[in-house]
Amino acid sequence: MKIIFVASCLFLNLFCLNAQNKLERKLLKAVKNEPSFNGAQVGITLMDLEKKKELVAIHSEKRILPASLVKLLTLYGGIQKFGDSLPALHYKKEKNRFYFWSSGYPLVNHPLYKDNTVTSFLNQQKDSLFYVSRPMISSPLGIGWAWDDQAYYFSAKKSSFPVYGNVVEIKSNPNPEQLQFNPSFFENTLKHTVEKDHYIFRTNDHVYKLSRFQKDSIYVPFIPSDSLVIKVLRNTLNSPVYSEPKKTDIHFNSKTLNTSVEKVYKAIIQDSDNLIAESLMLMLSGTEQWQLDTALGINIIHRQNKMMYENIVQVDGSGLSRNNLLTHEVLIEVLNKIHKSSSSLKIKDYFPQANSEGTLYMYAPNYDMSFVYAKTGSMKNNHLLAGYLLSPSNKPYCFIVSVNNYKGEKRSIQRNIADLLLVISNKMKLN
Repeated sequence: MKIIFVASCLFLNLFCLNAQNKLERKLLKAVKNEPSFNGAQVGITLMDLEKKKELVAIHSEKRILPASLVKLLTLYGGIQKFGDSLPALHYKKEKNRFYFWSSGYPLVNHPLYKDNTVTSFLNQQKDSLFYVSRPMISSPLGIGWAWDDQAYYFSAKKSSFPVYGNVVEIKSNPNPEQLQFNPSFFENTLKHTVEKDHYIFRTNDHVYKLSRFQKDSIYVPFIPSDSLVIKVLRNTLNSPVYSEPKKTDIHFNSKTLNTSVEKVYKAIIQDSDNLIAESLMLMLSGTEQWQLDTALGINIIHRQNKMMYENIVQVDGSGLSRNNLLTHEVLIEVLNKIHKSSSSLKIKDYFPQANSEGTLYMYAPNYDMSFVYAKTGSMKNNHLLAGYLLSPSNKPYCFIVSVNNYKGEKRSIQRNIADLLLVISNKMKLN
């Protein structure tokens, strides 16, 4: 009887292994037959989250340039440290004075993610407001960030107290023909010329064009400073704001204004917002010291997850750096842990659905990818997709497809990734 039982188990294991090998062989054949993958390093990993079983592991051990998939690590660090609420502001009341300082929270007066948590709270105070500067010891631009990116919204400079996303929003309106600046006081400092079809702004060694005859908008990064923060707050609040040097004991017995994680996490995962991801990393560092420091934030995540972080390199919170090196094995473990900490409903809330939301909007429009909830990672010649495949019964799988060092069009790579996911879907009967 015992022999029959052992033989049955061996047969079942061989059957499952053969099915797994068949899927891998089918995927490898699909990769080999696709010309746009020629010369690229293609990796594919798939895990059954309920059985905790790896179903596909093609180059999962190799280091890859992860681009924005680094944000998954940053997100998980936030989940571990902060749970369901984030510190939006720290404060202390003393002798009719209200002292406040930043947690690194990035949504104050943000042009894209409207949030009045901090300003409404400060407006409610009856005491005189004193802003206490909290230093950031990291560089405003991360290690390995591209010089060419500095002109754009997605490469806004980091700071300890971000306001307006650390960018100036400039909008044009053809009827009547006018420009709107947000914050408004930049109207006097950002000069422009008027040409036939465009307004031309020349600043920070870059040229920006804004249409004159249709509604248009641009986002110009500015150099953040404490004086600018105070200026913004004075323009926003009903009360004057004074600057106060930090006292040695100011943060002892202080209080914290907390807010929901929802807007921050959605901005990081659905829209892949770099400054907000970098700010979350700075917020992590602020739980252990007064100065905000990206390197310490990364170190905190690594200390909490030592087994996941052997033989990898992480230097920022957003993935803008080409110095980052991860493996599928690490990313699969992060996706597994995010899933454990969230219900499948929250996965659907935070991760964009393919061809429907966020960075996955129109990802591969000719395919039915409604079962895919994932995060993209893109950098020149590198494209990745990682997240969750959900069956109609909500049975969860997590996956990664990475294509490093490809030549050609990104749209073609996206379609080819969709092809691979459909191979998985049809074989695993996910649809």
